[in-house]
Amino acid sequence: METNPVNQAREDDKYKSPPRSINVRGVWDRAVDAWMDNDQDELDAVWDEVLDLIGSDYDGYSYVSSSGWAA
Repeated sequence: METNPVNQAREDDKYKSPPRSINVRGVWDRAVDAWMDNDQDELDAVWDEVLDLIGSDYDGYSYVSSSGWAA
């Protein structure tokens, strides 16, 4: 999975969050099922787990401009 933070053009460099790539095997099936079922609550729950895996400031990736999923 790759995440890209929201547009940070106005942010100081020290506050910018870089794009991140992370392995999400542990939540992959849940994410796919939630996406297929259009279950936004479950997608939010999966995203919270992904944020824990990133190991970054929670708010640094609470809102992103895009997320790429690839199998």
